Amino acid sequence: MENRQNYRQLQLGVGNDLETGFQTLLFLMKNPEIAGYLRHLEVHGSRSVSDGLDVDFNTPPDEPRELELDDLERLKAAIERAGFTEGNEPQMVLHMLQQRQARNLLDTSHFCHMAFKQALAALLIATSPQLESLAVFHVGEPSSEAEGLALLTMLRRANKNPDSIPYLQHLRQIIFLPDDCSGGNDGFYYNIAEDYHHRLNLVRRLPALKSVSFSLASWKNEAGLPPPPKSANYSEISFTHSNLAGNESEMCYIIDTSKALRKFTYTIGGRAQPEGGKVCVTLTSIVRCLWRHRHHLEELDLDVEDNVSWTEIYGNEGLESTEGIERDEDTEYEELWEGEMEELDMNLETPPANISLADFPNLKSLGLGVHTLCFLARGIGPDRLDAKSFSLVHTLPASLQSIRLYGKGEDGDPTLDPGNHQPDLDVDTLLEKLVAEKDARLPMLKTIKGFDPVIPRGKEVPECADEDHPLLWEHPKGWVVD
Repeated sequence: MENRQNYRQLQLGVGNDLETGFQTLLFLMKNPEIAGYLRHLEVHGSRSVSDGLDVDFNTPPDEPRELELDDLERLKAAIERAGFTEGNEPQMVLHMLQQRQARNLLDTSHFCHMAFKQALAALLIATSPQLESLAVFHVGEPSSEAEGLALLTMLRRANKNPDSIPYLQHLRQIIFLPDDCSGGNDGFYYNIAEDYHHRLNLVRRLPALKSVSFSLASWKNEAGLPPPPKSANYSEISFTHSNLAGNESEMCYIIDTSKALRKFTYTIGGRAQPEGGKVCVTLTSIVRCLWRHRHHLEELDLDVEDNVSWTEIYGNEGLESTEGIERDEDTEYEELWEGEMEELDMNLETPPANISLADFPNLKSLGLGVHTLCFLARGIGPDRLDAKSFSLVHTLPASLQSIRLYGKGEDGDPTLDPGNHQPDLDVDTLLEKLVAEKDARLPMLKTIKGFDPVIPRGKEVPECADEDHPLLWEHPKGWVVD
């Protein structure tokens, strides 16, 4: 029982310590029954490498670490099990791991550190057949040469042929960590923009994958080629403490990748915009895309109200029928994923002009700002319900079991671009009626949180704030999973 708990989780790269991880690998290779206990692996770090780019791993290090003969043979077997069998790969990966814990391995900007860490992580994955969750930093750009990047190579190959590998068969959760040392991750701004599509393309076909999540995310104009529609096995997508505003089409690409989306989370706040000010989140585009998953979606959490324009919620923007999103030509997909495209049904339903929460018959859990809740229940599109005829308790899906209200009772409403569009709804009265009549109208709705205590809505940090501002958010210390 003690071994089961001691080896259930493992971190690499915290405090630049890689030696502990290497010794753990040697122990697990020697004791495969204990390796079966490892369920969660975290690999922290940065993609930024500025030194040692000319290191040649085709030759062994000048002073290789001393290893027992049995450990050396087990390492070679693990390298083969991890799939590094092409050309000089076996020797190169071995040479990466034979480096001593010297200056280069402690220097996160040195390529030796990156190569050692990725090789170590890859062999730990190959040695742990019951691994269920993986938290990993950005292991390489879409155009990165894989030589020296063992983890990148492993994930690319695993995603291409997921049924032909003995590892990652039980992996259910991927947590994409922000870079530890990127220029954007300074604790004040959202993280440096990353290639989100590329990262998803490394894992989307893993057979047991259920959940993918990002944090501190901002958008990048060149985020890689989106995965094909309905090509991903994950059914849960999460962006927390992030702001991808202005690029809702890219968010929709990600939503469309799931074959059957069950849970979607998008929350803002905790950091400042690099360019200052606020950027509008367009709810309408996101909800229209979610509509395609209306028969599967059970949990929806959108804490973005502080960055939603009232022109959309109460003005004319919410009445518009948004046009569909244009996609890249299928020929570009064919070039990258030859063979896979023949098996996919990439046809996407065209959302109707009018959509409301009532169109999601299996929705069980909602987390929304109070104005957002009324907006989506009332309906988006030209036939939005008139204020006089709108009743919240009559327009929510009967399947609802819980509601989480953001910002109810907070001082002041969201102030982003109110213009002349003031609320034409008495939100407080609508919520009071919901509470009073839910047992009769919505018998499955047992929990409504956010009245007392109040649940603050997500808010971005003002650009003039200092480093001690109460809205600043940091990753909790310790493990990234419970």
